[in-house]
Amino acid sequence: MPRLLDSGPWALLFSIALGACTPSDGGALGETDGCATGCEGDEASDGSADGSDGADGADGADGSDDGDDDGPAASGIPCEIQQILADDCGECHGDPPIYGAPMSLHDYDAFQVPAGSDVSRSVWEVALERIDDPQRPMPPFDEMATDHRDALRSWLQAGAPRSDEAGTCDLDPVDPGEPVGPDALPCEVTHTFTAHADASTEAFHVPEQGADNLYQCFTFQSPVAEGTQATAWAPIIDDERVVHHWILYRSETPQPDGGVGPCNMPGDAKFVAGWAPGGKNFHMPEGVGLELGGPDDSYILQIHYHNTAHHADSFDATGVAFCTADEPQPQTAGIITLGSVWLDIPPGAEAHDESGVCPSWITSFMPEPLNVIAAFPHMHQLGQSFHTDILRGGSEDAVEPLTDVPAYNFENQEFYAYDPPVQIMPGDAIRTTCTYDNPYDFPVRFGEGTEDEMCFNFVMAHPIEAVGDTRDCGTLDNG
Repeated sequence: MPRLLDSGPWALLFSIALGACTPSDGGALGETDGCATGCEGDEASDGSADGSDGADGADGADGSDDGDDDGPAASGIPCEIQQILADDCGECHGDPPIYGAPMSLHDYDAFQVPAGSDVSRSVWEVALERIDDPQRPMPPFDEMATDHRDALRSWLQAGAPRSDEAGTCDLDPVDPGEPVGPDALPCEVTHTFTAHADASTEAFHVPEQGADNLYQCFTFQSPVAEGTQATAWAPIIDDERVVHHWILYRSETPQPDGGVGPCNMPGDAKFVAGWAPGGKNFHMPEGVGLELGGPDDSYILQIHYHNTAHHADSFDATGVAFCTADEPQPQTAGIITLGSVWLDIPPGAEAHDESGVCPSWITSFMPEPLNVIAAFPHMHQLGQSFHTDILRGGSEDAVEPLTDVPAYNFENQEFYAYDPPVQIMPGDAIRTTCTYDNPYDFPVRFGEGTEDEMCFNFVMAHPIEAVGDTRDCGTLDNG
């Protein structure tokens, strides 16, 4: 069984993958994933809980320590809980909140206001549910330590009482982690794609109103030569207050150079790179480059804005910076799609399986083994578990798991990296199974909106030329 790496950079590289699943209808994605549903659990977006400057417990995304001895007055939260909130929630819910998080969680009052998802309950009541929710846990990205969870649970169960601790808590600084951004790349940036005004290099003005859950697409004619390979890339996060996540696609369908507008994703859009809060710089494995297309392609940068605080002064130039190989890398990686589009989830169904099989007769045409270096499983909100298995030689008697997600979480979609790579041999079959619960009184089928469903595993593998030009396998097979 391959070793699963720390999924951090991979997880968030493709987190919220294929935003084409949601942009056209402005779906519920922005309300159900990432920082927008961090420690407070889908709470109010009116900014009423941003509190006073009295919090030193929720650090900003840069990991700076607000717990200095000369800091502000006590926040009303016990020092132990302040430290937990700083460690586990502070990246998004600091003061001010960033990445589209609806509020700060840095003082007592923040936990006492009505929850945006249920105004009959307080934030602390909803947060109590979320810390133990198997499908939608808080925080949404990194697992909270057991002792942190136990302590936070006890405080919330007591009604999140105000602390009588006087003065300012002496908090441990939050580890900022490895540096992120183009300046931290060990290579020369050759290409950038950033948000812009229409037909301009100026930053995009994020609307003050109507951008609580806004998908905006920025288009570019390809600047890369045929055969260009990416070796590393870094996110460029400009106005972190409003950026929820971004994804870069390439397409053979022509797009206007310098265009900006609502997202209308072409059917041939191919995932290139992506970022969500917590994402880091990304480096391809040694000797492997990611295909970037050629001069006849167009690029589409899709950014999900979450301007819940209605900032009027948000001018954003978020995007991505690439390093490309000076010389061709020995191996070229690309993205392959497994799964099925033939979904029919009955009303009221529980533990309902849908599967797609990439058959052995197709892989038998591969001239050499395919090396899978990472995989991203993708379903929507009804997804409960996800499995991709390799049937060696096409046999049910020789099944090896490739991707195993026993408790799928739409809000925390991870990209799993494999070291060493998993080899798919010529003649192997690959079966992807998605399991759903459908609480509705109507069937749910395949579709791009989050009210619909999907069953895909996007895998990064090399040598991609062994697959040929068709990168879907089994997804269109209805049995």
